Amino acid sequence: MAADGRVKGHGTKPAPVREQAILALLSERTLELAAARANVGDRTLRRWLTEDTKFQADYAAARKAASEAGMSRMQALTSRAVNTLEDLLGAKDHPTVRLGAARTLVEIGMHQHDAETIVRKLDEIEAVQRKRR
Repeated sequence: MAADGRVKGHGTKPAPVREQAILALLSERTLELAAARANVGDRTLRRWLTEDTKFQADYAAARKAASEAGMSRMQALTSRAVNTLEDLLGAKDHPTVRLGAARTLVEIGMHQHDAETIVRKLDEIEAVQRKRR
């Protein structure tokens, strides 16, 4: 990156434009919409995504941060969601609602069990590998 904040090379763009492109990629449905929002050409954005390792790394880091923020928010809301499902289980006049809540809770329980099983088996595999070393 040059001292003036521009990335060196043909068709250089100031770093803030590249940051805007990353934000647009995170929020827009298509590459074309992201390019338009960031005021860069489609081909430029596509080239950054396929050829520019710094842009790729910055975009990957931004995607990871956005994903982690979303997961944190979901985890924070889990207790409220389970409380809501529990309330819906008591909807005596609405059997379809009760059935939906029950199915959701069973699915969550099954997924949790599967995740715990996978973690346990992974721990066992890692323990065996440590013994072999």
